Formats: sequence, structure tokens, C-alpha cells
Amino acid sequence: MEHGAPAPPPPAETARRRPKTALPARAPGRVWAGAGALGLAAAVAAYLVMPGKPPAEPGGAEFDGDPVLADSVAASVDGREDRVQGLSVLEIDGEETRTLVGGTTGAGEAVSEETRFETGSVFKVVTAMTLADLAESGGTSPDRTLGEVFGDLDFASPATAEITLEELASHRSGLPRIPAEATAAGVATPFTVTDPYRGMPPVEESLAAAVPAQGEPEWSYSNFGYAVLGAALAEESGTAYPRLVRERIFDPLGMDDTVMRGAGIDGLPDDAAPPHAVPGKRTEPWRSQDYLPVGIGTWTTAGDLERFLRAVMDGTAPGAAAAEPAHRGPAPESRIGLGWITTDFGDGVEVVQHGGGTYGSTAFIGFQGERGVIVLSNSFAADAAVIGPRLMGAPDVPPLSASPATSPVWGLAATLPLVLPPPLLALSLMLRRRTLVGQRPLDRLRVVSMTAGTAAVLAAALVTGDWVAAPPVVWAASAGAVVAAAAVGAWRWPRAAVEAGRWRWLHVAFFCLSASVSAAVALTAADALLAAYG
Repeated sequence: MEHGAPAPPPPAETARRRPKTALPARAPGRVWAGAGALGLAAAVAAYLVMPGKPPAEPGGAEFDGDPVLADSVAASVDGREDRVQGLSVLEIDGEETRTLVGGTTGAGEAVSEETRFETGSVFKVVTAMTLADLAESGGTSPDRTLGEVFGDLDFASPATAEITLEELASHRSGLPRIPAEATAAGVATPFTVTDPYRGMPPVEESLAAAVPAQGEPEWSYSNFGYAVLGAALAEESGTAYPRLVRERIFDPLGMDDTVMRGAGIDGLPDDAAPPHAVPGKRTEPWRSQDYLPVGIGTWTTAGDLERFLRAVMDGTAPGAAAAEPAHRGPAPESRIGLGWITTDFGDGVEVVQHGGGTYGSTAFIGFQGERGVIVLSNSFAADAAVIGPRLMGAPDVPPLSASPATSPVWGLAATLPLVLPPPLLALSLMLRRRTLVGQRPLDRLRVVSMTAGTAAVLAAALVTGDWVAAPPVVWAASAGAVVAAAAVGAWRWPRAAVEAGRWRWLHVAFFCLSASVSAAVALTAADALLAAYG
């Protein structure tokens, strides 16, 4: 050994070391030019086929109808007109009826008074009035317990068996908002904007396992409780819930345009206004026959709700006594009867009302004295629960523009982080031949994982993005840039090492994890898009 020369590493250390992989050669200009042309074509195609683009008409929906209603609605949506997909408004003033319609169904048709909208929880008042009507005719009693109604059910908790039908109808049962076994779906679906009631277990199965909350506030809103109430009414009457409601409420009031999915209607009803998160971006219509009593899969028109509301107002509707307040409501200034909530908005405005919403529709029905208001919307951001009370003169209800959820800044913040990083990461890898994060050298595994990951994130952006706040061309351009990067990656493929990680086992493990996550995200996004547009 030459004096002063370093000693060679031990044989074991030499075996553990891997030779440093040289970076692949830079791609020539002609490759980038070809990839750029392919990316441009992909961007144009992506824009043309992109679902969720807002309507082409600038300035938002145009309204047609009563000028007084138009002024009030315009004040409610001032500054957020571009958040209205379609809207149907009806006001009752004694014998007079005023109407206003605007926007489109999202299926190529202008909204009319015959357009059907999802009711959401507005339908709960129908279920509650069915209880009141059935009780008036001796078919049941509000004091009947679930143990008495479902005598053969093995309850996990004796407290569940002691819940009364009135407690269910007035949200005082202590049952959770949704069944405990469905909580995970309720957490995930706001991001995928898909039906949280899809795949729910049968109501009686959930009821048997349910344990009411102890020591909670007396009033606790429960969709599950209303599903149980509907099942109990069917059990008490010996009649399936859809038929029971039609015989007790719809037929006597002539509500022929109100329909329930799964009860003779499999797909969307005729003249339907499908739900939208924001204009142009459809969401999955909710459907669950077990949860029809909650307002899931129920559709109606402003005209049918007028017939219904007039009969409630003059006391001739079956079960109209349900509107009488009997218990403390969700706030100190509110009280609840059976379903109907009486809210004191101040300045003498005390409205008997109920609102409703899915992930793409909102609804409101309310009255005071001889005045009543109905609002139906098929854009979640154009909240009927804001527009309706303001029409009734409620002084403290802020306009739609006051909600952060309708702010363009909020929309951009929820969208751009999913749209801008994918092309930056993909192009950086192909141009620098190293990852932007971690500075790891390009290899075939990273070409695959980067392409799959960025494509999956862009697919997720289609579902979660706000394409009113963020221009759709941004998404299309990002998609084109990812395609261009993938084209360069294809050129590099035969020239790159299969794997160039510092620790091969760890690199392969992370590749498998990355591929699995990308596949899960892409499949979830595809499911959401098919559910909304399929």
C-alpha cells in the first residue's frame, strides 16, 4: 500500500454500497417540441370534454317573473349571481301568488314552474304531518314507543326502545344524525360530493344497534331518527311508506308532481333540475328508499309546494297540527312542533319553516300569517335558506355574498392547490431529471409514479374544484402539461434505469404505495363523476 493512501473499505461495506446512478441525458429540443405539440392538443381536448364548466352566459342566471320578487332575490344574491344554476321562487300573499324563475336545470332546459327539484329535509314536514294525520285517525299515537312499534326487534339499548314517535318527529330522541356505522361515509362524501346515503344498512338493522346519547341537549337534529319514524309509520299502518304518504298527504292535496325515487321512479324524474355544487358542476342526486322520510330521493315543484303550503296555512292540510310549536328548538329563539320549526328572526318576523339541502340542491318553505315563501335551488352555493327568510323580511339574515363558502377566494384556495402543482412536479422531473421534492434521480419507477400521481390529482380536482372561481382553462392547461411531461417520460423510458433509489427495497415499497394511492384517488374521482353525469 502506498504511504498516505486511504485504506480500502472493508469487503462488507463495499457490498452494501450501490454505485451512484448517472443522470440520463437531457432530452433534445425536438423531443420537447413534439411533447409540447401533443400537450397542446391534449389541453384543447381536455377543455372540450371537461365536465363542470359553468354556463357560457356571463353575469349569472337571468330571472323572469314578479319584479318585487326579482328585486329581493337580486339583493340576496348580489355579488354572487354566478353561483345560481337554477332557481324557482314562489310567494303567497293572501289569495295572490307571485312567482320567479331563473337559470337552467343544467340539463339544457330553462327552469320553469313545472321543474322538479330535490326537496332535501323540507320533506321531513311531510313525514311529521303523516304522523299527526295517522294519530288523528287513531292509527297510532305520538306517545307510542319504538319498543311497542317494533315488538320483535332485539334492541341493544333499552333506552332506544323507550323513544317515542313524538320524540323522533321533534328531534328529541338522542339518536345520532346518521347511524354510527355510516359515520365514515359521512366524513368522506363532502369531498367526493357523492350520496352519503348510498349503501346505508337497513334502518331496522341500524336501529337495533343504536344507543341514544345521554346527557346531551334536549334537541339534537337526526336524519336517522326521521328514517326510523318513517319505518315506524309504515309498521303502524301496515302500508309501505311511499304509498302511505301518497294516500295521506299527496292525493288529498293534489300533489301529483311530487315524486320519490325508488317508488316507481328509478332514474331522475321528468323535468328534473339535477343538483350542482356550483353552476355547471353536477353532483350525484341522492337516493335511498329507506331514507325517503328524511327527504332523500324526493323531488317536487314550486306549484305542488304551493298547494301544500296553502293547506297548512289555512289548517285544512292532513296533519296540519304538526306546525304548532311544542318544544324548544335548535336555538333559544326557535321552537319545534312535529317537523316544523318556528323561528323568531326579530322585528316581528316569526316564520314557521323548514329548510333542506343535499350536496347540490337547497330548498326552503315557510309562512307567517297569510304570507308564505317557497324557494327551490339546484345549486348548493345559492342557498335557499338565505333567500327564503330574506323574502319573508327577516332582518338579520345576511345575503349570499356574506358566506365564505361562496367567496371566489375560498373557491380558488380549494382549487388551485390541486391544479398547479401537478404540471410543475411532472415537468420538473423530466426537465431537471430529478424530483423537485427530495432531489431523487429520474428512473422508470419515478416516470410511472409521477405520471399516475399527477393524473390522479387532476382527476380529483374535477370533483372538488370550484370552476366558477377558477377558470376551467387552468385545469385543461395543467392536463396538457402533464401529458407533455408524460410524452418526454416515454422518450426517456428505454434510456433510464429501472430503479435508481438510494435503498432499492424502500424505493420499490414507496412506488407500490404511491401507485396504490393514485389508483384509489383516480377510481374515487371516476366514481363521483359517473354518479353525477352518468
